[in-house]
Amino acid sequence: MNQTALTGVMSASRDLSVISNNLANAMTVGFKRSTSQFVDVIGLSQSERPGVTVGQGTVQQSVRRTDTQGEIKTTQSSLDLAIMGAGHFTFADQAASGSDPTFSYTRAGQLKLGVNGDLTDSSGRQLMGLPLAGGTNPKAVNILAAVGGDLTKVNSIAIDNKGVISVQKTDGTSTKIAAVALARFTNEDGLKNLGGSMVGETALSGQAEYSRAGVNGFGDISQGALEQGNVDMTAELLNMIRAQQAYNGNARALQTGSEMLRSAIETLTR
Repeated sequence: MNQTALTGVMSASRDLSVISNNLANAMTVGFKRSTSQFVDVIGLSQSERPGVTVGQGTVQQSVRRTDTQGEIKTTQSSLDLAIMGAGHFTFADQAASGSDPTFSYTRAGQLKLGVNGDLTDSSGRQLMGLPLAGGTNPKAVNILAAVGGDLTKVNSIAIDNKGVISVQKTDGTSTKIAAVALARFTNEDGLKNLGGSMVGETALSGQAEYSRAGVNGFGDISQGALEQGNVDMTAELLNMIRAQQAYNGNARALQTGSEMLRSAIETLTR
C-alpha cells in the first residue's frame, strides 16, 4: 500500500511540475504546452501469484509536447514572423572558430538586426536561411553584402509568405538575399526542450528536414505577426486542481499506511 501511494505522490508531483511550466510560459511567444504520460507499475506477475496481477502504482513514462497551432497576433514590427502551418524556425548559436554551429528550433519568430548584419533572436542566435538558387544546407542570414557593408543604407526588410527575404535600400532598389529555412522532424515528440519555446534535435526526433515555406507540406510565413503560446489557462488550472487532489489523496493514503504499520509494530512488541 505504501509503495503504491508513494508512486502516486511522486507522479502527481511531476504532473504539477509540468503544469506549472505550462502556466509559467503561457505568455511566451511560440511556446508549446506539454502533458505528462503515465503507466501502471506491475508488481507481481501471473507466475508469481497465479490468477492475480497486483499493481504497484504508477510512474511517469514521458512528457509530450502538444504542437497545435497557437493564436496568430499582428504586431507593429516587420521583423516579427509567424508560421502558418508546419515547421520551425532554425537558429544557430555563434560557433567557436573551426567548429560547427549548434542548431535550435522554435516557432517564435521575433527577430532583430544585429550590428554585423545578421538577423538574430533576442539571445543573439543567428537566423538560418536557404540559398535562393536552391539547396537545403542552412546558412546564417546576413544582409551586409546587399547594402555594400553599410547598414545605414537599409530602408526596410520585407519577408514574403514563402520566406524570401528582400532588403529595400534608401536609394529605392531592392535585393533578395535568402529564404528563411524551416525545419521539421519525423517524430516531433522526440524533440528535447531547451527552455522557453526552444527545442533541440535528438535521436528520437530524427534529423531535421529543411525547406522553404509553402512547399513540401511546410506552412507559409506571415510577416508582422507572432504565434502565441498554445496554453489554455483555464484548462491548465483545472489540470492543476486535479493533480493537486491526486497528490493530497495519495499523501493521505501514505500517511494512513504508515500509521497502520506503526500500530501493527506496537501491537506485536507489547
